[in-house]
Amino acid sequence: MKKIIAILSFVLIFVSYSHAQGEVEAGRMSRNDLYGTARGMAMGGAFGALGGDLTGVAINPAGIAVYRSSEVVGTADLSQESSKVGNVNRDKTTFKFDNLGFVGYFPLRSNAIPFINFGFSYNKVKSFNKSIAAYNDSPKTSLMDYMAEISTRENIDPAKLDFDIVKNPFKSEVPWLSIFGFNSYLIDPHEDQLGYYYTPLHDDPITNSLALVEKGSVNNYDFTLGTALGKKVNVGLTLSVTDIYYKLSSRYSEEFEKGEDAGFDLRNYLTTEGAGVGAKIGVIFRPINELRIGVAYHTPVWCSLTDTYSAEMEENVTEYVIDNYPDYEPGVTSSGVYGYDYRFRTPDRWIMSIAGVVDNRFIASLDYEITNYHKMKFKGDTDAIDAESMYDSDNHYISEDYEPTSTVRVGFEYRFTPQFYGRLGYAWMQNPYETEYRKGNKETAIAGSTTIYRIEGDASYFTGGVGYRFSRNFYLDFAVVYKTQKDDLYPYPNVFDDEGNKFIDASPFTLKNSNIKGLLTLGYKF
Repeated sequence: MKKIIAILSFVLIFVSYSHAQGEVEAGRMSRNDLYGTARGMAMGGAFGALGGDLTGVAINPAGIAVYRSSEVVGTADLSQESSKVGNVNRDKTTFKFDNLGFVGYFPLRSNAIPFINFGFSYNKVKSFNKSIAAYNDSPKTSLMDYMAEISTRENIDPAKLDFDIVKNPFKSEVPWLSIFGFNSYLIDPHEDQLGYYYTPLHDDPITNSLALVEKGSVNNYDFTLGTALGKKVNVGLTLSVTDIYYKLSSRYSEEFEKGEDAGFDLRNYLTTEGAGVGAKIGVIFRPINELRIGVAYHTPVWCSLTDTYSAEMEENVTEYVIDNYPDYEPGVTSSGVYGYDYRFRTPDRWIMSIAGVVDNRFIASLDYEITNYHKMKFKGDTDAIDAESMYDSDNHYISEDYEPTSTVRVGFEYRFTPQFYGRLGYAWMQNPYETEYRKGNKETAIAGSTTIYRIEGDASYFTGGVGYRFSRNFYLDFAVVYKTQKDDLYPYPNVFDDEGNKFIDASPFTLKNSNIKGLLTLGYKF
């Protein structure tokens, strides 16, 4: 195992270890945030039965049929994201436009179809902008333990890991981490009558730390048509185009007890970008003037995505290997930059809504949403011969570790004067994981060499705001949204034996997330 600064030629194979995407990444791309106009956000996003606002149209397309005039709307957002692990806190402040839209009202002078409304809207349904750092001075195990375990499971011949012999090691279907661990002297190969097995370089005390920087967003572009059927029923249909951009830079580090600067850094870089299409259909029924009932269905979004990724391992293990390798020098093992095309299907959603309107002064609204996360699915590029089967293992883990979840949104609005409105709201989004998986009692199938991942918790949103109507045409709304969420941050997965006992404990961190944002919406009716 001759150590040099080398370039690894990664050739993708179709097992979980080598894909740039896995079950964790599926949840990250599919779990939306609370989004919409300042009015809709101030009311907790509970607009599925109301309509007459672009938030409501995004939830239930039938809401566009409530409009009796045309409108242009834009929303700006200033937010601060805070991520805290122990005493380590990272803040990230951003300014962006979350919502833009237009609704056109076109009367037809017909009893059967009195009008057709058409709308276009842009909504930033999720922002990835986040910075995280964490430190542990006494972890229970090391990433070297995990590298050794996955290499032993695969019964890997060391010849398949040494890139001086095999220039394209991934043709042999070996995990990325095994290659990095072997060529950085972090795991040692052995052989017995059962085959090959691996042990970590040492079991001395270590400290570990990690850092993540995420950027990007998921954006929806909705094209909506709607009308009224009689005086009590509104219907609407939306074609939705989704744009996804995600960029990750991560670093996992361990410091060893022996030697100055002894230890290693594993750095990963990933960019995911692409687009998808989906549809929404909705109905709003008004049995009496004071009551609205809404039902909407959002199809999955079928996405075509491209990953671009690279990784490198920098190590200094001089004190541990110098006796056996007198020519050893600390160095860096680097991959090239590679890309991969694939398909992804997001979960579908059902939204049931009810709202009461009293004397055109008070509104109370409630939305209940079911999202079928266990139906997320990866598929290889359609040009691949085995496109249907290449992600079988990932899709199996998704179906086992994710489950349908609930989202509840509630909002209130009171008109103090014909011009001035006050609003309050709350939203709760359930985490999408099966209970035992959420507790860390199941092993996570990671992708590639990116070992760091989050198991997200439930999210709570506390919202409020005001609105002012300057005239029949021009209005301004303001909202404040405070979000809290507690996640488990894993440096690498836990590992369990055949009886389900944990023998590699990754010592996950508790990550406390909070976000506060102010939104300002300007609207013009004509």
